[in-house]
Amino acid sequence: MSHGCSGESPSAAGSGSRAWVLRLVLTLALVVALALGLALGLDVLFPGFGRPGPGGGQALLDGKRVATGVYVEAGGQRLELEGLAPYEVVGAVEEIAPGLSLLPRDAYVDRSTRGAVPELDGRRLDVAAMAEAVLAAKPGESLPPVYYRVPAQVKLADFPDAPIYHGNPAKSEVAIILNVAWGDEFLDDICALVERTGGRLTICPVGLWLEGDGGRALWLGEAVRRGHDVGNHGYYNQPMTYEATKVREEIDRTSALIRATCGRQPTVFAPPMGAFDERTLVAAADAGYRTVLWSLDTIDWRLEGIEVIAERVVSRVEAGDIILCHPTAQTAPAMERFLPALAEKGLRVVTLTQLLSPALPEDSAGP
Repeated sequence: MSHGCSGESPSAAGSGSRAWVLRLVLTLALVVALALGLALGLDVLFPGFGRPGPGGGQALLDGKRVATGVYVEAGGQRLELEGLAPYEVVGAVEEIAPGLSLLPRDAYVDRSTRGAVPELDGRRLDVAAMAEAVLAAKPGESLPPVYYRVPAQVKLADFPDAPIYHGNPAKSEVAIILNVAWGDEFLDDICALVERTGGRLTICPVGLWLEGDGGRALWLGEAVRRGHDVGNHGYYNQPMTYEATKVREEIDRTSALIRATCGRQPTVFAPPMGAFDERTLVAAADAGYRTVLWSLDTIDWRLEGIEVIAERVVSRVEAGDIILCHPTAQTAPAMERFLPALAEKGLRVVTLTQLLSPALPEDSAGP
């Protein structure tokens, strides 16, 4: 009878013991080496440890300095950077970054008007790009700030059927809508006056008016070439509070005329008389238009006097306002009074496209 054995053989046991002892010795050696490295510096035991390759890293930091007279100017600050090393440039730029950054503002629905207010993107100072530009600058060079965009989370597109009465109040801008169904003889004076102040209008013609005279089409095309924006004011100068299919037909008909005139596809719809209902809003949105009204009405069509019209604007205007005008005999003279007042308030006259855009103006001041 044979007898079995469940234990390891003597040779296998001895081999396992030797392996265990070897692992212990290697572990102790590694601990000692690391301890010495911490005490003496890792590069003493391991030459080259942590050092950059040729021409980079520490060599660049030690050798590169900002040229004479280089500075950054932004937000009323002048940051002198002459002679600084790269890591010092980064630190200096990081110090001014919070004061030049702006938080984004989400789009929202105004509770009083139930209209949508567009979003406004924020910005952050791009420290890395600024440092790179500073180090590459020539002697005496002044550098503008370099930003990257911080998009808003809630956008105007999230409220497609909501009308718009107002731009984002954080923008120091206003837009002037010129609704046109008559008054041809005053159009040139109004446009030229706004252009001389550096502004541009958003011209919203009635389709029937535009189709009624070839000279009007030529005038609108020239105005667009000079930088004015164009919107859709319906085909007839009458309230469009009827079935959606008819609203859509009139909007499309007017847009076809505008495209043939100036090659521009309108993106905003200004309902005649400011009259609309849910059917109007849905039809315009389905056709790809934003329904835009106004937050400040000059009521210039009443012809109550130049001073009265101008005072309506000067006394009430705020950042983000959409100002409604018409081509009357008193409109241009009233603008001669209220446009300088807008400039004094720091408000620029821009197109509706610009006002409703989420982009910050390039010269926006920091908080």
